[in-house]
Amino acid sequence: MQKQKIWTAEDIIGLVPDELLDNLAAETGVDYSVKKLHGKSIFKLFLFVFLNGGGLSLRILEAVFKSERFKTLFNLPAAAIKHSALGMRLKNIDCGYFEKIFEYLIRSPRLETVLFDRKKVAASKIDTTIVTLSSKLLKFGLDDNPGIKSLKFGVELRAGIPVNVICFKGQEYLSEDNALPKLILARRRKKAVNIAIFDRGVQRKQNFVDFQKAGVYFISRLSTQQVKAIKKLVLTERQTPTLTILSDRIVRFKSSENLKPEDAKTEFRLVTGKNKNTKQKIYFLTNVLFLSAAEIAELYKSRWEIETFFKFLKQQLNFSHLLSRSENGIKVVMYLAMIAAILLTLYKKLNNIMGWAVAKIQFLDELYVDITQTWRYELAAAFNPANLNSG
Repeated sequence: MQKQKIWTAEDIIGLVPDELLDNLAAETGVDYSVKKLHGKSIFKLFLFVFLNGGGLSLRILEAVFKSERFKTLFNLPAAAIKHSALGMRLKNIDCGYFEKIFEYLIRSPRLETVLFDRKKVAASKIDTTIVTLSSKLLKFGLDDNPGIKSLKFGVELRAGIPVNVICFKGQEYLSEDNALPKLILARRRKKAVNIAIFDRGVQRKQNFVDFQKAGVYFISRLSTQQVKAIKKLVLTERQTPTLTILSDRIVRFKSSENLKPEDAKTEFRLVTGKNKNTKQKIYFLTNVLFLSAAEIAELYKSRWEIETFFKFLKQQLNFSHLLSRSENGIKVVMYLAMIAAILLTLYKKLNNIMGWAVAKIQFLDELYVDITQTWRYELAAAFNPANLNSG
């Protein structure tokens, strides 16, 4: 017998109720002196376009906003807007309104059930991604290469759900040693022991000491030349599907250079493994003592989840396409993209759907069913007119 779906698309949309959107609008004053493009309308417009998965531009947003079927689906009053007005609204609207929606959502009881799922140990995958644009078009951002502006976004992913996001400002954040600790040290309220998992972008010794002092459990990778062994630990399990575990040791950093004097003797754990295919040695640095060496290696391997999440953001939600060139507008779109990602990931997880593209199709099909079967064709014409004409 086919397993019954847990939540419908309507249930997922209901996690952000109209009452919440109205209350936050009153709290933030997001709609002060605004006649048409209310915060709630912007939220629902972007949510629909992100989940539809077609192209993303101000003109497409204008076409969708004018659609009677879009207004019917989201119970919005009839209104006509210009794409230029949308661009101006993104530049000036209070991004705090969308940040509060994001914060509400990640703290909702339903989401916490997915995030922790009665687990005693939870893992957070933490990384950054870059979007670039010509410096002639974008004034806000980091200067990395001549003529290019880089926008750097940091994400903390837990159970496949983005639970924290930062748009970095300041040249110092080109270095992962400055960027990643902002996310790693921004701990959320705990219902389980949480372990931060991040790659070799963090190399500064003082950062690892600071994580230890702050009580943050972590797993990362390091070059073995930086540490000296203090004590060997007993290996209880020597094999994972991809690695042979060679050693498990308590270590300190070889050199106290760039460390505070009181931090020079801080101890960590180093698990060494060898890749079964490439024969390459891999060194995992951690302060987690309550898991086996094999479990440490397997948890780090799960970090790949955040790489696939960034691919999903850019390919399925068009996050690499900048609709606004202002700092405020970029942050608005950032929060909207994360909210759409949360809702779609929840729908995918709760219904055991393989793949985000399939989840998007099923999600929208559920929303369409009570409107009209012709809506999809008309929207397809707006998103991909060349494909329709060629057919």
